[in-house]
Amino acid sequence: MPPYLNRLWATDFALTSLLVLLLLYIFIAYPLGQVGSFRLPTTTFFSLILISGTIAVSRNRIFRTLVLSWGLLAIIFTWVQHLFPQQIFILAANGLALFFLLLLTFLILHQALREGPATSHRIMGAVAAYLLLGMIWSLAYYLIALLVPGAFFFQKSPVLGDVESIQAQLFYFSFTTLTTIGYGDIAPVHPLARMLGILEGITGQLFPVILIARLVALHVQTREKV
Repeated sequence: MPPYLNRLWATDFALTSLLVLLLLYIFIAYPLGQVGSFRLPTTTFFSLILISGTIAVSRNRIFRTLVLSWGLLAIIFTWVQHLFPQQIFILAANGLALFFLLLLTFLILHQALREGPATSHRIMGAVAAYLLLGMIWSLAYYLIALLVPGAFFFQKSPVLGDVESIQAQLFYFSFTTLTTIGYGDIAPVHPLARMLGILEGITGQLFPVILIARLVALHVQTREKV
Protein backbone atom coordinates (compact mmCIF):
# COMPACT_ATOMS: atom_id res chain seq x y z
CA MET A 1 0.00 0.00 0.00
CA PRO A 2 1.42 3.47 -0.85
CA PRO A 3 2.68 5.40 2.24
CA TYR A 4 0.18 8.25 1.78
CA LEU A 5 -2.75 5.80 1.75
CA ASN A 6 -1.41 4.08 4.84
CA ARG A 7 -1.19 7.44 6.64
CA LEU A 8 -4.73 8.29 5.55
CA TRP A 9 -6.27 5.05 6.84
CA ALA A 10 -4.24 5.22 10.07
CA THR A 11 -5.97 8.46 11.14
CA ASP A 12 -9.47 9.03 12.52
CA PHE A 13 -10.37 10.55 9.14
CA ALA A 14 -10.44 6.97 7.82
CA LEU A 15 -13.58 6.36 9.91
CA THR A 16 -15.45 9.12 8.10
CA SER A 17 -14.15 7.79 4.78
CA LEU A 18 -15.50 4.33 5.59
CA LEU A 19 -18.89 5.78 6.47
CA VAL A 20 -19.05 7.62 3.13
CA LEU A 21 -18.12 4.42 1.31
CA LEU A 22 -20.78 2.46 3.18
CA LEU A 23 -23.45 5.03 2.33
CA LEU A 24 -22.44 4.94 -1.33
CA TYR A 25 -22.57 1.15 -1.29
CA ILE A 26 -25.92 0.80 0.50
CA PHE A 27 -27.82 3.52 -1.37
CA ILE A 28 -26.13 3.49 -4.79
CA ALA A 29 -23.82 0.55 -5.51
CA TYR A 30 -26.01 -2.16 -3.94
CA PRO A 31 -29.21 -1.17 -5.79
CA LEU A 32 -27.21 -0.97 -9.04
CA GLY A 33 -25.70 -4.35 -8.20
CA GLN A 34 -29.13 -5.91 -8.51
CA VAL A 35 -29.00 -5.07 -12.22
CA GLY A 36 -26.97 -7.88 -13.75
CA SER A 37 -23.60 -6.58 -14.94
CA PHE A 38 -23.20 -4.01 -12.14
CA ARG A 39 -23.24 -6.55 -9.31
CA LEU A 40 -19.74 -8.04 -9.29
CA PRO A 41 -17.74 -4.89 -10.20
CA THR A 42 -19.35 -2.79 -7.46
CA THR A 43 -19.10 -5.50 -4.81
CA THR A 44 -15.49 -6.36 -5.62
CA PHE A 45 -14.34 -2.74 -5.80
CA PHE A 46 -15.96 -1.88 -2.49
CA SER A 47 -14.54 -5.00 -0.83
CA LEU A 48 -11.01 -4.06 -1.91
CA ILE A 49 -11.41 -0.58 -0.42
CA LEU A 50 -12.67 -2.01 2.88
CA ILE A 51 -9.82 -4.51 3.04
CA SER A 52 -7.21 -1.78 2.50
CA GLY A 53 -8.81 0.32 5.22
CA THR A 54 -9.04 -2.60 7.61
CA ILE A 55 -5.39 -3.53 7.17
CA ALA A 56 -4.22 0.00 7.88
CA VAL A 57 -6.51 0.62 10.85
CA SER A 58 -5.34 -2.55 12.61
CA ARG A 59 -2.13 -2.23 14.64
CA ASN A 60 -1.70 -6.00 14.98
CA ARG A 61 0.20 -7.67 12.13
CA ILE A 62 -1.37 -11.09 12.76
CA PHE A 63 -4.85 -9.58 12.74
CA ARG A 64 -4.03 -7.71 9.53
CA THR A 65 -3.02 -10.97 7.88
CA LEU A 66 -6.20 -12.69 9.09
CA VAL A 67 -8.46 -9.92 7.76
CA LEU A 68 -6.60 -9.73 4.44
CA SER A 69 -6.76 -13.50 3.93
CA TRP A 70 -10.43 -13.68 4.82
CA GLY A 71 -11.30 -10.71 2.63
CA LEU A 72 -9.48 -12.14 -0.38
CA LEU A 73 -11.21 -15.50 0.12
CA ALA A 74 -14.58 -13.73 0.22
CA ILE A 75 -13.83 -11.95 -3.07
CA ILE A 76 -12.62 -15.15 -4.73
CA PHE A 77 -15.74 -17.05 -3.73
CA THR A 78 -17.91 -14.14 -4.88
CA TRP A 79 -16.51 -14.62 -8.38
CA VAL A 80 -16.75 -18.42 -8.07
CA GLN A 81 -20.43 -18.29 -7.15
CA HIS A 82 -21.00 -16.04 -10.17
CA LEU A 83 -19.28 -18.48 -12.51
CA PHE A 84 -20.69 -21.60 -10.82
CA PRO A 85 -24.02 -20.62 -9.18
CA GLN A 86 -24.28 -23.72 -7.00
CA GLN A 87 -25.57 -23.53 -3.44
CA ILE A 88 -22.31 -24.72 -1.87
CA PHE A 89 -20.39 -21.82 -3.43
CA ILE A 90 -23.13 -19.32 -2.55
CA LEU A 91 -23.06 -20.49 1.07
CA ALA A 92 -19.27 -20.31 1.20
CA ALA A 93 -19.12 -16.81 -0.31
CA ASN A 94 -21.72 -15.37 2.04
CA GLY A 95 -20.31 -17.16 5.08
CA LEU A 96 -16.86 -15.70 4.39
CA ALA A 97 -18.34 -12.24 3.80
CA LEU A 98 -20.25 -12.48 7.09
CA PHE A 99 -17.13 -13.26 9.10
CA PHE A 100 -15.16 -10.56 7.28
CA LEU A 101 -17.74 -7.91 8.14
CA LEU A 102 -17.70 -9.05 11.77
CA LEU A 103 -13.94 -8.51 11.88
CA LEU A 104 -14.27 -5.14 10.19
CA THR A 105 -16.98 -4.00 12.60
CA PHE A 106 -14.81 -4.99 15.58
CA LEU A 107 -11.91 -2.99 14.16
CA ILE A 108 -14.00 0.10 13.51
CA LEU A 109 -15.55 0.07 17.00
CA HIS A 110 -12.12 -0.43 18.56
CA GLN A 111 -10.81 2.56 16.60
CA ALA A 112 -13.84 4.76 17.25
CA LEU A 113 -14.32 4.08 20.96
CA ARG A 114 -10.73 3.82 22.18
CA GLU A 115 -9.37 6.22 24.79
CA GLY A 116 -9.06 9.81 23.61
CA PRO A 117 -11.22 12.79 22.61
CA ALA A 118 -14.62 12.05 21.07
CA THR A 119 -14.06 13.63 17.65
CA SER A 120 -16.58 13.91 14.84
CA HIS A 121 -14.60 11.30 12.89
CA ARG A 122 -15.05 8.80 15.71
CA ILE A 123 -18.78 9.45 15.74
CA MET A 124 -18.84 8.79 11.99
CA GLY A 125 -16.97 5.55 12.60
CA ALA A 126 -19.55 4.41 15.13
CA VAL A 127 -22.32 5.16 12.62
CA ALA A 128 -20.40 3.09 10.05
CA ALA A 129 -20.32 0.19 12.53
CA TYR A 130 -24.10 0.54 12.97
CA LEU A 131 -24.62 0.24 9.21
CA LEU A 132 -22.30 -2.74 9.09
CA LEU A 133 -24.51 -4.47 11.67
CA GLY A 134 -27.40 -4.23 9.23
CA MET A 135 -25.27 -5.80 6.51
CA ILE A 136 -24.08 -8.56 8.85
CA TRP A 137 -27.62 -9.52 9.82
CA SER A 138 -28.75 -9.45 6.19
CA LEU A 139 -26.10 -12.06 5.36
CA ALA A 140 -27.16 -14.17 8.35
CA TYR A 141 -30.80 -14.03 7.19
CA TYR A 142 -29.75 -14.95 3.67
CA LEU A 143 -27.80 -17.98 4.86
CA ILE A 144 -30.84 -19.16 6.84
CA ALA A 145 -33.10 -18.65 3.82
CA LEU A 146 -30.76 -20.78 1.70
CA LEU A 147 -30.49 -23.56 4.26
CA VAL A 148 -34.14 -23.52 5.37
CA PRO A 149 -36.52 -22.73 2.48
CA GLY A 150 -39.63 -21.02 3.78
CA ALA A 151 -37.86 -19.54 6.81
CA PHE A 152 -39.25 -16.12 5.82
CA PHE A 153 -42.66 -15.03 4.64
CA PHE A 154 -42.57 -12.59 1.72
CA GLN A 155 -45.67 -10.58 0.94
CA LYS A 156 -44.40 -10.43 -2.62
CA SER A 157 -42.87 -13.86 -3.06
CA PRO A 158 -39.61 -13.90 -5.06
CA VAL A 159 -39.38 -16.11 -8.11
CA LEU A 160 -38.43 -19.64 -7.12
CA GLY A 161 -34.66 -20.04 -7.45
CA ASP A 162 -34.01 -16.30 -7.80
CA VAL A 163 -31.42 -16.07 -5.01
CA GLU A 164 -30.47 -12.48 -5.86
CA SER A 165 -34.06 -11.32 -5.36
CA ILE A 166 -34.20 -13.10 -1.99
CA GLN A 167 -30.90 -11.53 -0.95
CA ALA A 168 -32.09 -8.04 -1.91
CA GLN A 169 -35.35 -8.42 0.02
CA LEU A 170 -33.55 -9.70 3.13
CA PHE A 171 -31.09 -6.79 2.88
CA TYR A 172 -34.08 -4.46 3.06
CA PHE A 173 -35.66 -6.54 5.86
CA SER A 174 -32.48 -6.36 7.93
CA PHE A 175 -32.35 -2.57 7.96
CA THR A 176 -36.07 -2.19 8.69
CA THR A 177 -35.57 -4.57 11.63
CA LEU A 178 -32.39 -2.85 12.87
CA THR A 179 -34.17 0.52 12.88
CA THR A 180 -37.37 -1.12 14.25
CA ILE A 181 -39.44 0.30 11.39
CA GLY A 182 -40.94 -3.12 10.63
CA TYR A 183 -43.36 -2.61 7.73
CA GLY A 184 -44.54 -6.21 8.00
CA ASP A 185 -44.17 -7.10 4.32
CA ILE A 186 -41.47 -9.63 5.26
CA ALA A 187 -41.67 -11.74 8.41
CA PRO A 188 -39.47 -14.48 9.92
CA VAL A 189 -41.27 -17.80 10.24
CA HIS A 190 -38.58 -20.29 11.28
CA PRO A 191 -37.63 -20.14 15.01
CA LEU A 192 -33.97 -19.41 14.20
CA ALA A 193 -34.95 -16.55 11.88
CA ARG A 194 -37.27 -15.15 14.54
CA MET A 195 -34.55 -15.33 17.17
CA LEU A 196 -32.12 -13.46 14.93
CA GLY A 197 -34.79 -10.86 14.20
CA ILE A 198 -35.34 -10.27 17.92
CA LEU A 199 -31.58 -9.97 18.51
CA GLU A 200 -31.23 -7.45 15.70
CA GLY A 201 -34.12 -5.37 17.00
CA ILE A 202 -32.60 -5.33 20.50
CA THR A 203 -29.19 -4.43 19.06
CA GLY A 204 -30.71 -1.63 17.02
CA GLN A 205 -32.18 -0.14 20.22
CA LEU A 206 -29.22 -0.67 22.56
CA PHE A 207 -26.39 0.29 20.21
CA PRO A 208 -27.20 4.05 20.09
CA VAL A 209 -27.68 4.15 23.88
CA ILE A 210 -24.34 2.44 24.60
CA LEU A 211 -22.63 4.55 21.93
CA ILE A 212 -23.85 7.82 23.41
CA ALA A 213 -22.86 6.73 26.93
CA ARG A 214 -19.35 5.82 25.76
CA LEU A 215 -18.87 9.07 23.82
CA VAL A 216 -20.05 11.13 26.79
CA ALA A 217 -17.63 9.24 29.06
CA LEU A 218 -14.76 9.91 26.65
CA HIS A 219 -15.69 13.60 26.51
CA VAL A 220 -15.76 13.86 30.31
CA GLN A 221 -12.42 12.03 30.65
CA THR A 222 -10.82 14.34 28.10
CA ARG A 223 -12.07 17.49 29.88
CA GLU A 224 -10.83 16.21 33.25
CA LYS A 225 -7.33 15.72 31.85
CA VAL A 226 -7.16 19.26 30.46
